[in-house]
Amino acid sequence: MARTEFLSQITSKGNSLTEKGTAAERKIFRDMDKKAALSEVEQLRNATLEKTAKLRALRLEKEAAERAEQANNPLKAQRKRPAEKKRSY
Repeated sequence: MARTEFLSQITSKGNSLTEKGTAAERKIFRDMDKKAALSEVEQLRNATLEKTAKLRALRLEKEAAERAEQANNPLKAQRKRPAEKKRSY
């Protein structure tokens, strides 16, 4: 039952509710609201974990490709030092 449906049911009953009834309904509403909030947090957490896993896989794939390229071209992998300038005195 959605939150708005529950609210409409409470308001449609009018003032004939006892104090216990309204307290129980408020408790039910709070429980539903809490479940909805926790569900939303879990969805966001799962989305974040999925995105992190995807990015990690892409990074590892890129690093593996770079290592393979360095293994195929050892000269290119070495750092070249800049040539020293000859000094004229």
